[in-house]
Amino acid sequence: MRDDEPVSGPLPYAEVTDEAYAARAAADFRAQEFEVAVVLSGPCPRCGHASATTLVDEVYRKDAASPDPGYRTLLCECEVEHPGCPAGLRGCGAYWTLRLEVEA
Repeated sequence: MRDDEPVSGPLPYAEVTDEAYAARAAADFRAQEFEVAVVLSGPCPRCGHASATTLVDEVYRKDAASPDPGYRTLLCECEVEHPGCPAGLRGCGAYWTLRLEVEA
């Protein structure tokens, strides 16, 4: 089964990525900055369900002496039960990379 085929119910879990996922997430996700974290949220670019990822200060901020290109790999973290999802995990299995630019 391909991701672009119509399905009834949630997509089956699959650890997959696609360049289009990053483009969709960059357009649709919103960043909320907190004192020590950034929450990125929006519809998963694969399954379309609401997903949110929290990045803590130590992960996304580095001091000026160690340059950080800012790329982060995000995973679908939706709460929908996708068939075949391994125990202890959540989401549809999709992942993508975004460049996170947060002012210090």
